[in-house]
Amino acid sequence: MDNLKGSFLIALFTFFIAILVTLSSQTRIEFIALEPSILILLVIILIGIISDMVGVAATVADEKTFNSMAARKIYGAKMGLFLVKRGDRVSSLMCDIIGDICGTVSGATGAVIVLRIVSQWGGSETIVSLIVIGLIAALTVGGKAFFKTYGLRKADQIIFFVGKLLSGFSLLKYYFFQRKR
Repeated sequence: MDNLKGSFLIALFTFFIAILVTLSSQTRIEFIALEPSILILLVIILIGIISDMVGVAATVADEKTFNSMAARKIYGAKMGLFLVKRGDRVSSLMCDIIGDICGTVSGATGAVIVLRIVSQWGGSETIVSLIVIGLIAALTVGGKAFFKTYGLRKADQIIFFVGKLLSGFSLLKYYFFQRKR
């Protein structure tokens, strides 16, 4: 029953995140030129690929490595250890939620780009749509395949980098929002 409740909460969370991301990307893309729209699409695909790599790395990274670094108080190791200990949740967040949302949003963004291409240059909407969707799928699947392998091979380094990055955000949050003035 806990799994059902957790799955429902994840689905609800994903629903709202997908709406927010789609609203922010779709409303922006409608009012900008074709070239920046394509760049935004590539960034969305890249975020999906990188999130997948981080999710895979979190599941296979070595907890002992991060325990050792955290004991020596190496910057970012404590956050890396936090991620590794929760590898299943990190993987679910990064691969299933962020990665899948990026896949969905990239498809919707691709549809807007198809309409823009057809209106600017003409041509068959069906043919242009097939080509754009094929390119999006190829970039996403090919990128994820390559970076999942990289995530498996370099898991400790990836999680350590993410740990340092998140630690930096924690410091910024502390500096700007929690310190006494």
